[in-house]
Amino acid sequence: MKPRNGITSKTKGVVNHDILKKLREERKMADKRMFSLKIVDSDLFLDMPLSSQCLYFHLSMRADDDGFVNNPKKIIKIIGANEDDLKILIAKGFVIVFEQGIIVITHWKINNFIRKDRYKPTLYENEVQSLSQTKNGMYIKESGCHLVDQRLTSGQPSIDKGRLDKVSIDKGRGEEESPPPTNSKTYGEFHNVNLSDEEYQRLKEKLKSHTNTMIEKLSRYMQSSGKTYQDHYATLLHWYEKDEEELRKKTNDRSKAPTIEEYMIGDHL
Repeated sequence: MKPRNGITSKTKGVVNHDILKKLREERKMADKRMFSLKIVDSDLFLDMPLSSQCLYFHLSMRADDDGFVNNPKKIIKIIGANEDDLKILIAKGFVIVFEQGIIVITHWKINNFIRKDRYKPTLYENEVQSLSQTKNGMYIKESGCHLVDQRLTSGQPSIDKGRLDKVSIDKGRGEEESPPPTNSKTYGEFHNVNLSDEEYQRLKEKLKSHTNTMIEKLSRYMQSSGKTYQDHYATLLHWYEKDEEELRKKTNDRSKAPTIEEYMIGDHL
């Protein structure tokens, strides 16, 4: 008797094997994430410390299909980063944070395209409703946020004509300044640098004798330029790390004395 639909016991095994193989492949695909060079190869991204860049990649790898992450603090501990790295990502506009501690990757839909048959909606419906999107898919937070306001303003980082606007935290972002954190104190010659006691102590641990110098530098710059910053603590850390890196480069250049052979043939000139 001819088997129905032409499927025998042998072909059933082949069909089942093919189905399982396809399911495994789909499962693997669900665990993969993509990154756009328009984002991660921009000056705005590369200006960040390597630890902040690394945190961005780890957060993105663990995000759901809408770019939401519900355990950023756990990820920070796992990879050996710290909360300062997250603050820099927030201040630079690469992530948006919600009151419950949930975050979303700002450029998620620029980085990733997920097929409809593999897409699983996020569980965080309330957070999704508070977001809107630009034409190219960048998330914008409409309602206020206690750490950063992601509304699209003139100085906000945005994707335009295939590139990321190179807006740096140390050049000002043209945004309204967030209200100072509770229990904060003012520092600097012009009393315009807001830091909590905890932030000031952490700065002293990291910057040591350079703490007051950096605070005065930020105070004078904001007063003279009229620019404001979302997070003065993160800004001070970022400025210090850039200054330290430039000083290290200068020191390395000076230490590269020419050898006798190089001197004789004029390579040092």
